[in-house]
Amino acid sequence: MDIQEELLQRQLLNLKVKHKAFGEGIVKEVSGRYLTIEFAAKESKFIFPDVFENYIVAEDPTIQSAIMADISKARQAAEEQRQAVEAAQKVEEGCRVAKKQVAPTKKIKRNIEDGFGLDYNVQHLAKQPILTYQQVEDQFGIKIAGFSRGINRTSSTVVLISSVDKKKMGFVYHDHWTPDGDYIYSGEGKTGDQQMTLGNKAIVDAERDRKQIHLFVKFSPREYYYQGVFKLVDYTYDDDKDEAGIVRKEYKFRLRKQPTED
Repeated sequence: MDIQEELLQRQLLNLKVKHKAFGEGIVKEVSGRYLTIEFAAKESKFIFPDVFENYIVAEDPTIQSAIMADISKARQAAEEQRQAVEAAQKVEEGCRVAKKQVAPTKKIKRNIEDGFGLDYNVQHLAKQPILTYQQVEDQFGIKIAGFSRGINRTSSTVVLISSVDKKKMGFVYHDHWTPDGDYIYSGEGKTGDQQMTLGNKAIVDAERDRKQIHLFVKFSPREYYYQGVFKLVDYTYDDDKDEAGIVRKEYKFRLRKQPTED
């Protein structure tokens, strides 16, 4: 969503702010979608406007209210656009079903598309099969623990679990589908610049090591949506925010689904 230009005109430069962890600071630089804020102990870069929604507030309540009001308006406009696109897609799908004279299938309990922004491209998400975490552990010989999102290595596979954050607050990783159906999987590492850890290296070396990359998107401990076998086609080392909202370098692995073998 492009809400940067309107809000960045609000004299953010030299604005006094407060961070949840770092205390008082001053906006020292405004560049594109980034704000550089100087705190007593360090100078850090943040992504705008996410930083005002999750990590900092303006010292002046009046300015903070004005900023949040503009952000809210922009979010509402984007949501209306998303709903309009979704409605158009449903109409198109209804026409397709009517033409094929196919009996309606049983609806799932909830619409898993709800809550996703347009940039996630949820239309590429495979809805079946759905496994529990125990089934995933048993089938691939891995152990899922804690956050349940990660890179799991075996002698013949690399099993990637991409968790979906339902609250969208302080979520570290930025996995999503591309418009053409590739999957962007963020490397491991919650804070600071990501490193080429054993897990990240396992994705890079999978083809050389003749290991298959399997991808799951996790909604809950009993809902692991299997997406299939993927191949790494490229990866980058880009700016994105960590769990404190600070901009850091993050690996972005571009994965492409491979045809199933008959």
